[in-house]
Amino acid sequence: MASIQDELRLASGDCAGARAATLKLREQRRQARASLPERIVHHRVPAAERRCPACGGTDFRRLGPGKRTGVLEYVPARLERQVHVQETLVCRCGQGIVTAMAPKALEQGHYGPGLLAHLVTAKVCDAIPLYRQAKALARAGAPIARTTLCDLFHAVAAATAPLSARLLALVRQAPLVRADETPQRVLDEGKTRRAYVWTFRTERLIAYVHSPSRSGATPQAVLGGTRGYLLVDGYTGYNRVTLPEGRTRVVCWAHVRRKFFDAQATAPEARHALDFILALYRVEHEAM
Repeated sequence: MASIQDELRLASGDCAGARAATLKLREQRRQARASLPERIVHHRVPAAERRCPACGGTDFRRLGPGKRTGVLEYVPARLERQVHVQETLVCRCGQGIVTAMAPKALEQGHYGPGLLAHLVTAKVCDAIPLYRQAKALARAGAPIARTTLCDLFHAVAAATAPLSARLLALVRQAPLVRADETPQRVLDEGKTRRAYVWTFRTERLIAYVHSPSRSGATPQAVLGGTRGYLLVDGYTGYNRVTLPEGRTRVVCWAHVRRKFFDAQATAPEARHALDFILALYRVEHEAM
């Protein structure tokens, strides 16, 4: 089944537009690389090579600023042990003492915010499990038990819970919310079971909520009692948010389109419905 973008491009003959978009993306990547920090590395001609290939002389002078060659290099991350010295002052009266605060991401924690951010980002954004991170840290000279990494991961989640609550509150206020649920296998005693990751997206924000089930309790907890539009498929779990009074349900044309596409084998006239939906997508594409 051709993608919506491909059908729009083929129907409009917009090959030039696709090329312009590709060139724009290349320019954005070039600008991103150009904005990276720059370090100048000087290379001197070795003494053994300071001999003229023409006359054999050794009296040379510098010719211009030198040849420049740019390369993109990766600088491996490193770990360091920081010792924070807190200044302590005593008043001349001999009664009052003040001590400078030391940065601490977690109470009673011995790990800095940079390490904690790296741990969470690697697992959540880059899908690197904790046991692999433990191996990488050991190679870097800082062996940390996997159980400790797991405890730190949950501690960061507890510390950032107010941010999650604020994100969900902003999603509730949005006039238009897109929602969907994706199954995910999670560990259970001696086996795995099915859980779900619910996605709630506004024009500018995306919130993920993990739930052990696909019941309507999750959308009810996130969007219950709010007004506006809810763009979802036909799953009945969202009825708690839209019925009897709630958000206006805006169904998904992509799911409808799929049914007409499958029906073409026995009902060729289904192509008319596909052309109609394509016209709707063209209007949306031009409006974006």
